[in-house]
Amino acid sequence: MPSAERLVTPPGAIDALAAFGHDGRGASLCRAPRQESAPEAMEKVYSAARIQPEEHKDVLAQLWKENLAHGEVSQDFVERRMRWFQEQNPAGTPRTWMGFHGPEREIIGSGSFYPRDLYVNGRKLKAGVLGDFGVTKAHRIAGAAMSIQRELAKGCRDAGVDFLFGFPNKASFPIFQRAGYKKIADSVIWVRPLMAAYKLNELAASSAGEQRSTVSAVVQRVAERAASAVPHPRWRALWETAAPGDPPAPLAQALSTAAERVVQRATVKPDNLLVRAAGSAIDASMALRDTATLLAKGSRVRTEIVDAADHRFDGLWSRAKPWPIAGERSAQFLNWRYAQLGKIRYRFFCMLDRHDGRLLGYAVYAVRNNKVEISDLFCEDNGPTLDALLLEFCQAMRREGHVSVGMLLVTPPAFSARLRALGFFSRPHPPGVGSRWLIVHLDPGFPEELRRVLLDADSWFMTDGELDV
Repeated sequence: MPSAERLVTPPGAIDALAAFGHDGRGASLCRAPRQESAPEAMEKVYSAARIQPEEHKDVLAQLWKENLAHGEVSQDFVERRMRWFQEQNPAGTPRTWMGFHGPEREIIGSGSFYPRDLYVNGRKLKAGVLGDFGVTKAHRIAGAAMSIQRELAKGCRDAGVDFLFGFPNKASFPIFQRAGYKKIADSVIWVRPLMAAYKLNELAASSAGEQRSTVSAVVQRVAERAASAVPHPRWRALWETAAPGDPPAPLAQALSTAAERVVQRATVKPDNLLVRAAGSAIDASMALRDTATLLAKGSRVRTEIVDAADHRFDGLWSRAKPWPIAGERSAQFLNWRYAQLGKIRYRFFCMLDRHDGRLLGYAVYAVRNNKVEISDLFCEDNGPTLDALLLEFCQAMRREGHVSVGMLLVTPPAFSARLRALGFFSRPHPPGVGSRWLIVHLDPGFPEELRRVLLDADSWFMTDGELDV
């Protein structure tokens, strides 16, 4: 019998259910809760119990369609999506808990985790990834969500997984914290412009304050690179201020002034000759810099784009575990995750050794509004090979005419400097979603040596595609 308890919304968490998870397209997995007073919440009694999904297919499909689907979807797609999630994951079937209200046991929502094989310091574990968590509109208060997530966390070991991890937004964390989850790290959105004209036009439409802030950040980045390019004090003095509060260095000041003028011109007349010339010059310099960097790294590779993973991906996975925590990336799993459902067209950008043809790394991506979104990224190593993959990928996407490359990652803190050196900029999360956190639930009896690894932010490298479905 499911346990039933009276749950009062914790302080500060009444808005916590807005955007629990992310479906890869910016949709929230749980809409904003209805505001209720404490007495109203106290009157509601919620419970949750594990169910067999195959016995409740129609109910779960309806809950997903009404609460989790992004926009209008056909009934055919709903049925295909439920089969994909419930039956076809090569790591196993999901485990699902259903939420109930009152003695009549009115169904008010459900929550699931799907299994994923993870290697932690070389040891294979079965993880549960939180997903398909939704509550009906009339019950979107923290008590309803808490009852589902608390029972799900309590039952995960009996349901056959070693631990759970998920990806809620910051506001909803109090609910998961009360269910025993620990925060591991923040996610970061990284964007690399490929075409200057797109960024200039986007910047021209922003406020004067945003324009100044962006110009300042870009000039600072250029100045830092320029100063480090030639190790001579006089050259560095042209780019770096001697001390905080001193006037800007001469070349940095000149660059800043020129950049501000270009933005001002773009604001008044985006298509004028100066803006087009500046955009072309910046595009050429970015392409030249990428080529020079790859040559300096001695890259000897070829690339190709495919629509599905094949045996080469199995070969890469068998020999490469570049991070302390690495999620299963067999061809079978990759095709289930990215190629099988078909709602979004994912493609695989492959980087191969020019001599023996072995797969060195790949990026799984989709294109939306001419902007490229990376959903997964994997390489033989997390050093030079990963750098080369990102640079080769950006070059290929620029040749196809796309304007930017973006990705959402959870990485060790020190990895941010690597991405900045490759030309990526961090960006805030969309206001409607907010900051996204990686969280982990471990039972008290979990082995201590593995607990230390899983609770260490330096152990994790997770992509958007790994954190949600």
